Amino acid sequence: MSQPAFSAKEFQRLGEIMHDARSVVRSDRVWQLVSAVRKVIPYEFSGCGAVDLLHGIDPLLGHSTYPREFCQLYMGQGLVVDPAVNRLITSGQTVTSSADVPTADEPKDITSLKLDFGIKTCLSAGVRGVNGSCSYFAFSNFDAKQADKLRLLLDILTPHFHLSYMRCTSTWRPERPAQATTLLSKREEEILRWVAAGKTNWEISVILKVSLNTVKFHLKNVFQKIGVENRWSAIAYWQTGEQHRVIPSAPPSDDRPPSAVNTSD
Repeated sequence: MSQPAFSAKEFQRLGEIMHDARSVVRSDRVWQLVSAVRKVIPYEFSGCGAVDLLHGIDPLLGHSTYPREFCQLYMGQGLVVDPAVNRLITSGQTVTSSADVPTADEPKDITSLKLDFGIKTCLSAGVRGVNGSCSYFAFSNFDAKQADKLRLLLDILTPHFHLSYMRCTSTWRPERPAQATTLLSKREEEILRWVAAGKTNWEISVILKVSLNTVKFHLKNVFQKIGVENRWSAIAYWQTGEQHRVIPSAPPSDDRPPSAVNTSD
């Protein structure tokens, strides 16, 4: 199956959302970030909230456009078995998705509940935070043909949503990397700037005139230092340092913006 691709305009929109996420200080602005997904992939319902893994899930609903009665029922019965949330509990992964779980595994009563409220296609994502503070984001009634594209979009954006949400709704604060310049080498920061600009590992190797293996080696070191599992989570956590920008300040004049996101390398 081919990797779903974003157009240059869509990728620019993703970059704008990631950039806006860094300055969010009010919870209603987090909802605006989540709602901006609709400009890339249209959907009918969406919601977000928090999950405290240290206190028996203890779910909190932040914002939602789902029917109120559905939210009350799902928060009480369905969230614990929501695939993305369940994987946060059982897998130890930083970013999880309901797409990683076969639909056949969903309890029949939850499937029936969704059907009762006209909820058809669903995709949720969870992000593991510090001290058991996690967040979840759900989207429903989008074109089923866009499911793979939405999943990739959430892999990219939910780490940014998570940091903004936690900053606005709790006393938790991401550790500002005051020593970021010493934590990451100049080469590692340079590579992350190009990753944030949408470049593939191969493109970065050409730009920096190093081998592909060298780029991959640097990224593995970055993941280990920051404590994340993929390039998008690394960008989100790295960009909490206010001295960093989403787009490199001076890319080469012959470098063109990417026409699609490619994370396969």
